[in-house]
Amino acid sequence: MNEMNPDNNALALDRTVLANERTFQAWIRTGLSALAAGLGVAKFLQGTMPVWMLLVIAIVLILLSIAAFLQASWRYRHLHVRMADLDVDATPLWLVNTISGLLSLCSILALLGVIRITFK
Repeated sequence: MNEMNPDNNALALDRTVLANERTFQAWIRTGLSALAAGLGVAKFLQGTMPVWMLLVIAIVLILLSIAAFLQASWRYRHLHVRMADLDVDATPLWLVNTISGLLSLCSILALLGVIRITFK
């Protein structure tokens, strides 16, 4: 088929690629939300709860953010690899892995910062 009249298979592949990218974005949003919540707990709830309790909650939320970022990359790669031989335009795998890796690194640094500030 030509570009003006794609066949049903091409359209289905495009929808699959777009769904995969939306899923990646959803995992990234979830990770960013968990990171923000963890940092918010550590910063804004001081004095309302015991320090150890705030630290545990913040650590759990920040670890969940790292898990979400890694899950985003894994889920995207899982389908992307299966579609590698097909003629579809998708976000390059290196970019997805870079984004997930950098966000995971930011979460690790935030975790270290929360721990350091708590025991200062």
